[in-house]
Amino acid sequence: MGSGRSRVRVADDGEAEALRGRQLAASAFFEGVPERVVRHVARHAVERRVEDGDTLFFKGDPGDFIAVVTAGHLYKILYGPEGQELIVDSIGPGESVGETALLDQGRRSFTTVAYGPATVLVLARRHFGALVAEPAMIERAYAVLCARLRRAVDSLETMCLHRLESRLARHLLNRMDDASPAAPDRFEVTLPPTQSILAAMINASRPKLNAQLQRWHRAGLVSRRRNTLRINDIDLFRCKAQLGCRCAGTVVARGGDRA
Repeated sequence: MGSGRSRVRVADDGEAEALRGRQLAASAFFEGVPERVVRHVARHAVERRVEDGDTLFFKGDPGDFIAVVTAGHLYKILYGPEGQELIVDSIGPGESVGETALLDQGRRSFTTVAYGPATVLVLARRHFGALVAEPAMIERAYAVLCARLRRAVDSLETMCLHRLESRLARHLLNRMDDASPAAPDRFEVTLPPTQSILAAMINASRPKLNAQLQRWHRAGLVSRRRNTLRINDIDLFRCKAQLGCRCAGTVVARGGDRA
């Protein structure tokens, strides 16, 4: 009897490890990494499920693990002295979080929170040896961090140098680009679950965000159905984002809310 249960348990563990391996191999973080490294991570990673509002780690925590999201979304958040929230990035399925732990032993520079249920594969620092010994893995970690640095600089430029309308338009255009629409003339954006999340992404108050969306809606620039926003005039919208106008004679309105 005991031997039978043991065989079932080993089989189940093997299936779970194989599933983790497929999930890791499909992730951007392990793209191009030798299979033996992926197998090592699949063998030692632990699946962790987090619910809406759960924190994966806090700013200032030790960088003692890396994680790959396999389902749901996590947000990187900074908090102001009066409780303000600024969402600096979102992490979706196939993306990694906390990968700087592979390169140094510094503490976390942001808090990571789940909005909605999410599942991650967590690899503890004690299993980093096989990863840091593999040049392709270190190259991948640097590539991911460089891409995020570029996004952070773009975000800093937008937050500090652009008014609310421009910030919102730029953010929505970026989301549209990330979504890779099937048709070139289908200019639709999937909005975050709540306006509070969107407001925190562009460093704006929720009332001012809502007022800006209403102005665009009344002007016919956008239309909305549930959490899908359709941009009805993409050239004018690019002007609102101050990304250049491809339509002759379009005038970009200056002024508007700063925050």
